[in-house]
Amino acid sequence: MLAALQTGFRPREERITVLIPSRMRVESQWCDVVIHNVSSRGLMAGCDTPPAVGSYVEIRRGTIVIVGRVQWNKGRFFGMRSQDRLSVKALIDEPRLASRPARSNDSGNAEQDRRAERRLAHEAQMARQVERSRSFASMFQFLVLVLVGLTLAGIAAHSVYGMLSAPAQQIEAALKTP
Repeated sequence: MLAALQTGFRPREERITVLIPSRMRVESQWCDVVIHNVSSRGLMAGCDTPPAVGSYVEIRRGTIVIVGRVQWNKGRFFGMRSQDRLSVKALIDEPRLASRPARSNDSGNAEQDRRAERRLAHEAQMARQVERSRSFASMFQFLVLVLVGLTLAGIAAHSVYGMLSAPAQQIEAALKTP
């Protein structure tokens, strides 16, 4: 039955879950964006104001530039299909630039460097907080599952004891009477 329903549909490509802070340009506006998962043909990202469906966006991470079209958006998240194939490994391994690439007429600005360092420190702090929250949630989920398992095992043991104790008492009583 399932095979009949899937006829004509290609299997969905594997997504790799990541948390990659990046910059996004929609028209002439730049904003911060976090990439949440990546495949070879697209990505899912989140930002405060996701772009409209059908709009073209440019996402930059270090020296990597991804151009694509927004396929869907919901809440703070949106999905984008890239113009070119993505190298997932290159995107994950690409370090974020501490500042914007220098223009030929730009001599450098200490204030920009300080802001970039503060932004990177803040992003690192947020990434550590996300990881701590994820590990706490994983540990809490494990403990809940263990408690549920122990409770179910106790209930099952009590039921089996109740079912077997009545016949055992009858057998014991029959053996005691001459």
